[in-house]
Amino acid sequence: MKNSRSVKITAALIKVAMILCFGSLFIMPYAAKIYETESFRQDIVTVPLLVTFYSCAVVGFVILFALDRLIGNIAKQQVFVEENVKLIKLLSYCCFVISVITLFFARLRLLSFIITFAAAFFGLILRVIKNCFAEAVKLREENDFTI
Repeated sequence: MKNSRSVKITAALIKVAMILCFGSLFIMPYAAKIYETESFRQDIVTVPLLVTFYSCAVVGFVILFALDRLIGNIAKQQVFVEENVKLIKLLSYCCFVISVITLFFARLRLLSFIITFAAAFFGLILRVIKNCFAEAVKLREENDFTI
């Protein structure tokens, strides 16, 4: 019962995140301009910030849709299946792509190295989880053939 509720809450949070990300696409130009005027460094950063943001937003939507499919599979009691392994692999690649994208912006704002590092770190964690899921799929398939 608790697990079902948790899956439903997670699915709802993913939908909320999709809506918020979609809304941020329209707000970001204004936020970037405010950031540039309020920044301690008086340099032009709006265009690189927007390029970085929108590039990451594309990848972010891929992540959200992959998470939505993953949680949908879990809701259908399809946990250790090959599709989930592929989705987790896609999620890890997306994290690495975000890491590379933000690395270019980090030349302008050193604090964005935190995002670069975090994205790469999450990518590594997801690779480990993907490998665990792949082994679990093999074990489940062997177990299915045994019975």
